[in-house]
Amino acid sequence: MISAVIFDLDGLLVDSTPLQLKASHKFLENYGKLHFTSHAGREGMRMIDIIEEYKDIYDLPGSVEDLYHQRQQIFFEMAHNELQLFPGALPLLAELNLRGLKLALATSGDRDYLQLIFAKFPELKNYFIVVISSEDVLQGKPSPEVFTKTAQKLGLPANECVVLEDSANGILAAKAAGMQVICVPNQNYPDADYSGADKIFSTLKEVASILQ
Repeated sequence: MISAVIFDLDGLLVDSTPLQLKASHKFLENYGKLHFTSHAGREGMRMIDIIEEYKDIYDLPGSVEDLYHQRQQIFFEMAHNELQLFPGALPLLAELNLRGLKLALATSGDRDYLQLIFAKFPELKNYFIVVISSEDVLQGKPSPEVFTKTAQKLGLPANECVVLEDSANGILAAKAAGMQVICVPNQNYPDADYSGADKIFSTLKEVASILQ
């Protein structure tokens, strides 16, 4: 029996991936690093973990925390003006809510990002009875912690939760948590391995049919 649906945020409900890539490119460009093209292999990870890797790869000066805040400031300015919901996001949430399913959000984004999201799209917040951010866990995806903690907050066993994801790291995290995973692949990463998902759909509109 499925009692709850746990949603990822970036690349699934909000079309943020192009802006995330653009922000990372601009951030690294500020340090004279001009070869950045993609977050491939890191999609679904917490940005602070990605920045920690980039600090080593690109030999960036300063602390990880300072670099992270610099990069996030660039992204937030872009997101405030340009971020959009995917067309099927609100209809799917409304449909699942109408069916009496518990809805939760488990994101690699931090609390400041969630504040921006809920200010820009206030209708989103009303659907989620549990929201877990990157700051609520010790380890980001592909660790299962974000999904395990979400299920605990919901008061449900893992086998009563279905996760909706768009990334390979998110799929790995959900499966490690013992949950079913439905994937709507991120179109910005066509070569990623989504084979670990239980079901794969091309759009959110198609998802409601499997959650009858």
